[in-house]
Amino acid sequence: WGGRGSFRQRLGRCFSDRPEAPSPFGRNWAAGILEQSPKPEIRRRRSPGLPNRLLGALALLRDPKDLDSEGLGKAATAAAREGLHEDEWWQGFTARAKEISDTLAMHDVSLILNGMARARRLDKELVSALMPRICSNLVYMTSAHLAMLSSSIAKAELNSPQFALLLTRELKARLMEFHSAMELTMIINAASKLRISDEELYHRFVTHIQSRMGKEAFHVRDISVIVTALARVNCVDANTMSRFADCAVQTLPQATPLELARLMYACMSVSCHAHDLFTACVLQNREQASSMDPTGLSNAAYAFGQCFEVAEVSHLRYLQKIFRHIRLASIASLPLFLPREIVGLLKTYARWQITFDCGQLCKVAERMLATKKHFDLDTTVNGLHCLALLMQRNAIRSGAETTGSSKAAWEAVARAAGTLLIPVWSAVRTNGLDVQSILRAVEAAVVLGVDSTEILRASRYLMLLRSTELDGPTCLALHEHLSALGVHPENDVMLVLADTITPALYA
Repeated sequence: WGGRGSFRQRLGRCFSDRPEAPSPFGRNWAAGILEQSPKPEIRRRRSPGLPNRLLGALALLRDPKDLDSEGLGKAATAAAREGLHEDEWWQGFTARAKEISDTLAMHDVSLILNGMARARRLDKELVSALMPRICSNLVYMTSAHLAMLSSSIAKAELNSPQFALLLTRELKARLMEFHSAMELTMIINAASKLRISDEELYHRFVTHIQSRMGKEAFHVRDISVIVTALARVNCVDANTMSRFADCAVQTLPQATPLELARLMYACMSVSCHAHDLFTACVLQNREQASSMDPTGLSNAAYAFGQCFEVAEVSHLRYLQKIFRHIRLASIASLPLFLPREIVGLLKTYARWQITFDCGQLCKVAERMLATKKHFDLDTTVNGLHCLALLMQRNAIRSGAETTGSSKAAWEAVARAAGTLLIPVWSAVRTNGLDVQSILRAVEAAVVLGVDSTEILRASRYLMLLRSTELDGPTCLALHEHLSALGVHPENDVMLVLADTITPALYA
């Protein structure tokens, strides 16, 4: 019982109100000490050049003026990776790099210039100041640093024949040291931009790259850059492109729509006719388009539209399928589109004269009408002008055949255009639009069949308020628009335009 009594006493003390000193190693033994001791005031050190929103590696960096050579290299890499766009920080960084340019280590120079190039903050004065030391130390650089340095100098667009000559000598002697896809992509792209025209060197590049492709899968974006670089120096043949196309198909599922567009542009620019590659690109685009947001669809349409600049007749069928997929995906997600995406999509289709059905354009016009509060004057004019060009192209393609659905689409687009143009005509009366925007608005209104009264009234205001800005070509264009509208040649506006146009231009 003595044992039980002592146990009960200890148990009673556990439930008593009297505080008892905690066990040295029990649970929460330091809680009382921490509560009694005053909490020191923690002052966070703020870097004057860095905003509070940045996290990660940049949060540990100091003000650029306190960094040494190694710190500048790390800071440039971290800033490019984190997407730092603060002008004040980059100005301080560039000033510090110039201040200690004579003591910078060469591997840090490559990191500094590469980070600045990735962030599009290259300073030509800094590159020029470092060029003598770079030329005298190329032989001591590793392949990775040499690739980064050459790429940065090429992006700086600094023409240095001495550097190009020394780089050619180094590449001939050390070409086999470049192993990774990133290094090979950067160095061959830099060599082509630096105007190195050694054909033997590029043939060795192609052989080495094809050898590395057997050991490592090159990503689509790397292949597109390599093909573009070889096309820039006219060093591409059918066998080379066939090998590159086969390698590109392997990593095609990993490519983004913009990377697909760059690959197709690069291949089309060298007259590549790899049916399997282009077919795989079309299928990959169809799969991606179904899950893309409006901004992605608009950007993808613009990127693939660039391919028309270099496409041959045999390439058009692939591009037509791609734009069909983008158009159908856009119509499916049209309720999510905002004015910027709508106008961007219409601009691409109008610029390259790509088919856009009248019924689907009618849906686009209805969406524009539903979001009219978010349209500003420039966006309204540009959107309606592109819409008019696409509708006009459909009318020319269909010829004399006009169906009931087509007439209904024209009427719906005309009603939407009339409503959207109300603030535009008001801006014309208050002199709030430039002359070219007014001309585009008049052209769109004429093509879409908007009320002629407002068009003629806007033309009168243009003649009265902006007569000093109207030259011969502008008056001729306005005269043609009003003639297409059916305005009588004896109308006062037509007579003034006829007097303004020079006789040679009018004839």
